[in-house]
Amino acid sequence: MNIAALQRDLDAKKAEGSSLLARTMETAEKEDRAITADEKAAIDTITADARKIQAQILRAEGQQSLSAQIEALTGGRGPAGPAGGDPALAFARVRKTLGQQFVESDAMEFFRKGGHRTSAAWRSPSVELFGTTLTEDAASGGKLVIPDYQAGILQTQTKRLVVADLFSPGTTDSNVVTYMKETTFTNAANSVAEGAAKPESALVFDQVSDPVRKIAHWLPVSEEMLEDVAQIRAYIDARLRLGVEIEEEDQLLNGTTTPPDIVGILNRSGLAASIAKGIAPDTNAEALFRQTMAIFQSSLFMPDGYVLNPANWTPIQLMKDSTGAYIGGGPFAAPPTPTLWGLPVAVTPSIVAGTGLVGAFKMGGQVFRKGGIRVEASNSHQDFFIKNLVAIRAEERLALAVYRPGAFGTVTALT
Repeated sequence: MNIAALQRDLDAKKAEGSSLLARTMETAEKEDRAITADEKAAIDTITADARKIQAQILRAEGQQSLSAQIEALTGGRGPAGPAGGDPALAFARVRKTLGQQFVESDAMEFFRKGGHRTSAAWRSPSVELFGTTLTEDAASGGKLVIPDYQAGILQTQTKRLVVADLFSPGTTDSNVVTYMKETTFTNAANSVAEGAAKPESALVFDQVSDPVRKIAHWLPVSEEMLEDVAQIRAYIDARLRLGVEIEEEDQLLNGTTTPPDIVGILNRSGLAASIAKGIAPDTNAEALFRQTMAIFQSSLFMPDGYVLNPANWTPIQLMKDSTGAYIGGGPFAAPPTPTLWGLPVAVTPSIVAGTGLVGAFKMGGQVFRKGGIRVEASNSHQDFFIKNLVAIRAEERLALAVYRPGAFGTVTALT
């Protein structure tokens, strides 16, 4: 990821936002009016784009920092040997015999040039030989028959991460996000006769705070592994980051009210009344649509997404018409982007089977991040220094703000 290019994109986005804001304010002032909702939405869109680029920069800087720390811990020897070396050549050198390695070394060149033909004391250059022996004993330095190693690492499958994408993104520089949440709106608006008193409406707000929580884990790895496997640093980086993101998804949905958990959306008070799927012919899709309209009616926020367990998404994807044809793409079409009633569907095992979540995610909530996911390495843990071990840690800090709990609701008894 090119940090310089991302920074240029961020600067351009900031300039675009500043210019649009100035033009909007100037127009509103000339017309003696407030900024319209559409104008504010356009400014908010640019601001959200800038925040996404800023998050990408933070992630890229974290990756760059990890590489620098590991290079320092391994004395400048990366997975390809000396800095700038070719991984293929380094691996090929391991396969050579001890004699061949010595003949091709600087030490042999010293003897070829007659460096030892002197009456004074002399010393040849040192050479590191990668040991192999003619035995396959457990104490041997290697095997007589070298295995045919296939390049790369076979990854185990993990679930997709989509829940965080449903919420509006945000950043924070504090350890707590405080906001005003509307708790009561009494709408007394009505027709008024000429000269009559106007009815008074009422708004009640409550100050709410959501703390910034940390999600983290680490794993030990030997310095030899970092040196010997070309892909290991990038692989460990990716797997550690993935572990954090998997836990993040679970916390955003199911986090408890007990610190240090993030209070997940399903454990917030004030959610819309849950709706249960009825008996056949009521389908999962129909039950979700009924909840969509119920939330819109009660909160005036139109839901913009769903969260479903794969077990409950499967019957929806396999729906057929009266002729037996698939309503969706069918088994021979390109994998479809999960959508239902025109809204995106986050399909994830993090939500319990039988329950679906319907919500106005963009307007009703927001995920605030304090920086990106940071991956760092150190050999200062316990006795890691004397054992040539490195602790690699991944962590992030974030908070979930829910502005309108009534904009979210569940559907139960899904099949």
